[in-house]
Amino acid sequence: MILRFIEFLVRLFCRIIFRIEIIGTDNIPSDGACMVCANHQSNWDPVILILFLKRKVHFMAKSELFENFFLGKLLKAEGVIPIKRGAADIQAVKASMEVLKSGNVLGMFPTGTRTKNIDSAEAKKGAALIASRTGAYVVPIFINANYRLFSKIKITVGERIDLSPLKGKRLTAEELDGLSNEIYGKIKELSK
Repeated sequence: MILRFIEFLVRLFCRIIFRIEIIGTDNIPSDGACMVCANHQSNWDPVILILFLKRKVHFMAKSELFENFFLGKLLKAEGVIPIKRGAADIQAVKASMEVLKSGNVLGMFPTGTRTKNIDSAEAKKGAALIASRTGAYVVPIFINANYRLFSKIKITVGERIDLSPLKGKRLTAEELDGLSNEIYGKIKELSK
């Protein structure tokens, strides 16, 4: 109950300070597992996607954010998965796969960190690894925003990528690189 009230307040706050437009929400399946993969330029990105996409999205966030008692409680209540940066965090990968195996939506930023220039950013292997192992649909999203007061935020949701033929396959490092670049390439296409 408290979580829903906090979500309502933050959503209202965002509607007041930003003009939010979302295009292509029908590309997100109404049920079943899928991953939403977006560009990442601001700490606002996951907040906006959690609050304004039509399904609940479970994101990963750096474990340091969970050290703050109240923020940690809020993140856990929102289904955010803590991840240790700079290391292969097997627990976070397993938790992410469990989100998808349960038929829910996992949100990831393929670059793994914030970057202002979408063209100079490089995709990491994490999103490709989880998507290929689970065979989940991947839905590319481009967020066009500068997050200045009263500015417009335009979220473009692209057509989903069906990775079910890859389910359970162990891809080589080169194949994961190729899939990572394909996913991130779809996000870049939406920015044009």
